[in-house]
Amino acid sequence: MAKALSAFVICLALLAVILPAQAAPPTTLNFNLPALEGGRLSLEQFRGRVVIVDFFATWCGPCKRALPKLDRFAQEYADRGVSAIAFSVDKGGIKAVKPFVARLGLRMPVVLGDVEWAQANAGVRVLPTTLVIDPAGRVVKRFEGPVSEMHLANAAYPYLAKAKSPEPKAAKVKRRRPGDPRFVDLWVTDGEQFQGARGIYVHTVAQVADLNAVRGLWLALDISPENGGQTKTLYMRIDDVNKEYFMMFVRCDQLPPLGTSSAYVARLSVIDEHYKAVDSSASFPIAANCGAGGYYARNAPHAPRFAPPSAPAPGAAPNQASPPAQQDDRTVWVNAARGRIKSLALTEGEVYEDHPGMMLKVKAGLGDLPTDQGLWMTVNLWPEDAKGRALSPTGDADRLYHRVESTSLDDYLLFVRCDQMPELPQGGRMRMWITVLIGPQKNVVARSEEFLLPRPCRAAFLRH
Repeated sequence: MAKALSAFVICLALLAVILPAQAAPPTTLNFNLPALEGGRLSLEQFRGRVVIVDFFATWCGPCKRALPKLDRFAQEYADRGVSAIAFSVDKGGIKAVKPFVARLGLRMPVVLGDVEWAQANAGVRVLPTTLVIDPAGRVVKRFEGPVSEMHLANAAYPYLAKAKSPEPKAAKVKRRRPGDPRFVDLWVTDGEQFQGARGIYVHTVAQVADLNAVRGLWLALDISPENGGQTKTLYMRIDDVNKEYFMMFVRCDQLPPLGTSSAYVARLSVIDEHYKAVDSSASFPIAANCGAGGYYARNAPHAPRFAPPSAPAPGAAPNQASPPAQQDDRTVWVNAARGRIKSLALTEGEVYEDHPGMMLKVKAGLGDLPTDQGLWMTVNLWPEDAKGRALSPTGDADRLYHRVESTSLDDYLLFVRCDQMPELPQGGRMRMWITVLIGPQKNVVARSEEFLLPRPCRAAFLRH
């Protein structure tokens, strides 16, 4: 008890220095601030509900104990019109807050604010400070220091009858919970080069924010022939647990002897400071002919050099976003979005700088990606004959690169000239997909599903 009281007094003392007292705390509160998972969150989105806002910092011990209680309370009362928001005043920003929230397993949304705003606009003097806001947006109760669930329930109860609004989308945060798989996505790009060596990149999206990297955290890649034999393990240090996208380069000469096998089987694991596996991915293939080029994922039944999966012709079903009523009738909405690439639309019969062609409108979430080392959106073209057989002489797709100079917008326009299209025989068809590449090595960070062009470009050349 004395230890807990001491920690609370320390928090009060530190905040007294940072936040001078404010005589008259406001009776209403609103904010529009960056959210921990991206985008912005406004208190206006929660109007019509009882909202409990908790001001915290990662270095505050009482905050660490109070937040999980508030999170449980908000989940219990969510159907009765109660929401909770954690308001960070931590100067460490997202690098400090994201691991803190992940380790606590919080399910409520978190906004990234600062102490000056909290003091000036919410009258915060100590941490934690908890405000109860009624459905009309008025601050009706203030707690300074830790607060029990019973006191929260008593403060919210008089206003539940008016809390009729449904829970907004902003309250539904997707975070990894204890026991959930850490590996979200995993794929391989072959035919890569790094520092003069040929090999493959193993790309993975993994959630490790709740782990501690200070004393050591690694990704371990185990590779072995599919029929058994020597297993080779390669390691990559994880220095920043806020990252979710990791890329490991494997030189072709690092692969173990293949023996009688026709491919390799691999698996990724997260290794902690005790060299124990925290979690492992499913097994995935690596092609035997390393360096030949191609793209394949862990759920592929085999490890081919390159085998585009079948894709239905677009146009039958719009993808995620319906075309506006005033949309040009030449535009086809393509059902091929995946991951960062949210939607695709294609308009033929366009002319740009006196060249006929088609315009691709891509909606993509790239706001968290840097552009200083190079960022590109690539149109990949894969010609096939009337029977679906590949026509590419190199065994790989033709690529058209479009430099992304700014990621502040979600919509990107990519123009493809007709004379840039690979040649097609009579009855042939063109398969296409979009990738996002980053850095000097042009590493893949996003890839759409594949789709067939509804009609080959009118000016494309035909073989007779």
